[in-house]
Amino acid sequence: MTSRIFGLIRDIAVAGVYGATGVTDIFFMAFAIPNLFRQFFAEGAIASAYVPFLSDKTHRQGDMAANAYLTQLIVIQAALVLAVCLALIIFAPFVMMLFMPGIAHNPVDIAMGTVLLRLVAPYLFFVSISGLLAGFLNLRGSYFVAYASTSCLNIMMIIGAIWGYYNGGNIFTLALSVFAGGMFQLIMVFAYSWHKQFRFGALTPRDPDIKNTYKLLVPSLAGVGISQLNFLIGRMLASILQAGSISWLYYSNRIFQLPLGIFSVTISTVSLTELSKARTNGDTLLVNSLIDKAIIGLIFVILPATIGLIGLSQEIVQLIYGRLAFNTTDTVNTASALQMYAAGLIFYSFASVFTRIYHSEKNTKTPVRYAVVAFLVNIVLSVSLMKSIGHVGIALASSVAALVNTVMLYNGIRGYQFNFRVQAPLLLKILIAAYIMTAVMVVGKLATMPVLMTITACVAAYFIVLRIAKVNIRGIFR
Repeated sequence: MTSRIFGLIRDIAVAGVYGATGVTDIFFMAFAIPNLFRQFFAEGAIASAYVPFLSDKTHRQGDMAANAYLTQLIVIQAALVLAVCLALIIFAPFVMMLFMPGIAHNPVDIAMGTVLLRLVAPYLFFVSISGLLAGFLNLRGSYFVAYASTSCLNIMMIIGAIWGYYNGGNIFTLALSVFAGGMFQLIMVFAYSWHKQFRFGALTPRDPDIKNTYKLLVPSLAGVGISQLNFLIGRMLASILQAGSISWLYYSNRIFQLPLGIFSVTISTVSLTELSKARTNGDTLLVNSLIDKAIIGLIFVILPATIGLIGLSQEIVQLIYGRLAFNTTDTVNTASALQMYAAGLIFYSFASVFTRIYHSEKNTKTPVRYAVVAFLVNIVLSVSLMKSIGHVGIALASSVAALVNTVMLYNGIRGYQFNFRVQAPLLLKILIAAYIMTAVMVVGKLATMPVLMTITACVAAYFIVLRIAKVNIRGIFR
């Protein structure tokens, strides 16, 4: 939540200073490229592959073996990521044209994208090493520092946007702030990992589980990469639509990511750690119980968030972004994309948890097969829908693809079925509370209440109904 709140302030600053233009389209695409690789080398694929191994070593061989394993992994990752960063810097013009075909015939835009990509590319190195250390902190029972550390990027981008405002809207100050934010994030996570007794271990002899980790990593890379490509492909296609389309998708996705990051990713991350521990101990009952609780927890928080984002999309976008360079057209176009993204919020949340279930079993291949199918669905639907409804169709296609992926992941989990018989009374209470909350939202809109007042009334109604229904909210998340 700390990171997401600073991220919200960052987006307010960026939207106010730069708006939604062809220039912001180029920046957001340049920034999306290292973020795509970040999912490979940081909190995405590599974390899912190595956390189960690190958990096993810590419990069975002790801290010295675990530190040696992690040290060797950091050295290898650093070398790989540096190679990727250098490739992005050297071939920046070609990379930008590949990922943003809409500027392929505009030398000025290509030159701008080249400089921006070269400035933000080193961020990938800093955040990748931070991601490895974050997994170490999670296994030590520490989650706050690992994930609040991304506030460093957000704070520096806020400073970069303010700097750009006083420099005539210079977009390059924003790119420089990305570099600084990644550097400070690594310093923060490394310092706390040292406090939690991480020490560099021996580089030799090579830990045999390093090879096993990368065997798991290859299919996991594909799975995470496909998931991220769903968003990236959308932006690539949007580059051939009217100027500002990439920015509208970006701004709407940032709001969509707020509940996804605060709740869904958090629950998924904790689930991976706890599921890995339970599997290490061979406790099948606990594993199934953890999955049930993760599903209930997601429904509890994501269902009302989805209703609010769809029903109050324009009011929320206006509240967050509607000032200075961000005009009424930007508000309407961003809100329409937000509604489509929000329709898939629950499916993205479920897919995140279900994928971690497979990873806790050291099975990274199965989610990839499902992700490929969802990816193809996304491409076909995006191309089809963007012809009639533009950038909104791209957002809708992404949500439908998430639904397809979620259904396949759930059906493929071995030895698990959600216990509807036991959980039905609680689910019914949540649905009733969400229904009453929706009624309050409609009344607030008809009465033209200020959006913050409407949101407050909706939240109050939701929790009051749950309280009356005697739902143990703390018990859901314990």
